[in-house]
Amino acid sequence: MLLPLFGSTVLTGATTGGTQWDAIYWGFIASVSLTASAFLGARLKPSTKVIAGLLAFTAGVLIALLSYDLISVAFQTGGLAPSFLGMAIGLLMYVVANRALIRLGNKDRRSCEHGGNPAANTGAMALVMGALIDGIPESASIGIGLLDNKIISAAMIIGVFIANIPEGLASGAGLSRTGIPERRIVLIWLMVTVACTLSSWLAFVLLRDSSAFVQATLIAIAGGGILAMTLQTVVPEAFDGTDDLISVLGAIGFGVVFTLSHVTEGH
Repeated sequence: MLLPLFGSTVLTGATTGGTQWDAIYWGFIASVSLTASAFLGARLKPSTKVIAGLLAFTAGVLIALLSYDLISVAFQTGGLAPSFLGMAIGLLMYVVANRALIRLGNKDRRSCEHGGNPAANTGAMALVMGALIDGIPESASIGIGLLDNKIISAAMIIGVFIANIPEGLASGAGLSRTGIPERRIVLIWLMVTVACTLSSWLAFVLLRDSSAFVQATLIAIAGGGILAMTLQTVVPEAFDGTDDLISVLGAIGFGVVFTLSHVTEGH
């Protein structure tokens, strides 16, 4: 079955893998929301409560994405051993990288109230690093998902697209408040989008001839990184601005991806 989207297709129920051009296309579609939302954030400067609400929704999206399109696929590809190995590596990588960001003074990088010294690039670079930490494993999972007989699902594309929006909005608003020009903000996040797109392509090209164990490990690494991001960053910052409402918004986000995973894949 083929689902049309932006002039291309999402493969569902297919028995053949994708191509490197599919990896580039879908990697770009999923990550371009970073640039678009950063532009909107710089223009509209949304409040902390709005960002927190979006983060709460995103938390549910990411939990469903992990359950149905990452860890599950890793297990189906290589079994329990590479799935748990990859998860452990992904978790560790995210924890180490996140601590490096905290040392740069960028603890609450998804808060639209974050600031920074307008005369320095430290804040902007920390935001870029943060987006890469989150975006690269998410985008790589798209490229990995197109390998062999694996198919890229609508849930994966939409889930990653949605997950990028709060960070883009928050960063655009925060950087704008420091006096950084709108054009420079868009350029910064366009570079991140390009990097994420390349990670999708590289994952597909470099892992095309690898063993099922290696592929499963890499898929699970992406899942482990996203799990750590959800628990350490998304949920705490969402709860700070939404309190008990996080459960409702998170459940809605989970329901959206759950529905997409089952309806579009014919489960």
